[in-house]
Amino acid sequence: MFPHFSPAFQRFVAPAQERAEIWRTLIGIGLVFGLFLLTTTVLGLLTAIGGEVLEPGLGERLMQEVEEGRTIFATLAMLALISSFIPALWLVLRFLHKRKLRTLLGPSGKIDWRLWKFAAGIILLLAVVDAVTTFATTDLVQQMPLTKWLTWLAPSLLFLFLQTSAEELVFRGYLQQQLAARFKSRWIWWFLPSALFGIGHFNPALFGGNAILVVAITTLMGLILADITARFGSLSPAMGLHFANNLVVMLFMNSPGQLSGMSFYLYDANLQSPEMKFGLIISLASMVIGYVIFMLIMRRRRL
Repeated sequence: MFPHFSPAFQRFVAPAQERAEIWRTLIGIGLVFGLFLLTTTVLGLLTAIGGEVLEPGLGERLMQEVEEGRTIFATLAMLALISSFIPALWLVLRFLHKRKLRTLLGPSGKIDWRLWKFAAGIILLLAVVDAVTTFATTDLVQQMPLTKWLTWLAPSLLFLFLQTSAEELVFRGYLQQQLAARFKSRWIWWFLPSALFGIGHFNPALFGGNAILVVAITTLMGLILADITARFGSLSPAMGLHFANNLVVMLFMNSPGQLSGMSFYLYDANLQSPEMKFGLIISLASMVIGYVIFMLIMRRRRL
């Protein structure tokens, strides 16, 4: 283990130390994404074929719904698909690294709900401020009756928890642990997983010329989550922060598009417009300022 790491980060990385060969990590992450693609393909075929068996044309309509991502079915289906990273990780860790899935969470092997709730609470508090501004300046449309939204809220929260946890387990858990156990440079274990996380959100079909800015924002988010994970030596605060962020967007206030099917309110926005580009730049700048403040607060918790 590298002595310049803080004790908290050393304890977090320790489970990966025994089998930290780079070939193992490359095969492991390849298998995780390969199994995810296999699951996506199989479930897609089952949906298409099963839908056609039930009703001619239903399978095609369901697949179109998932592609557009604007219905409750499509949103829950996408969240469920991303959640399949968890069993894929379990298989890779069990048979390639000979360790347990819970070692990705931190030394205790459990979610620290105190840290999880604290991180989630910060995001939700900021979301309240943002919501007040949005309600005052933007025309919002209620997408569905309150009773329908409440009916689907419990399964949506469950799938949202699984989806955000799965992404954290892959990028800030598996990749960050494996790379930090092998390389002492933070530009490898800190920046590389975050860049991959950002690239995974590249969607020019949805965002047009603004897609690069979306990648920049999600990469910065990944850097913040990775830094928080390293400083606390636990995946829990990153999981809480990620969950609360997606909760606000996917379940409360969103623009029509991918994964907007369960959002209670929708606002009209052209995601490819110059105005959206300006908004994304403001969002990026705000995240940088917020991160600098966080670093000042956490300056005594070294890496």
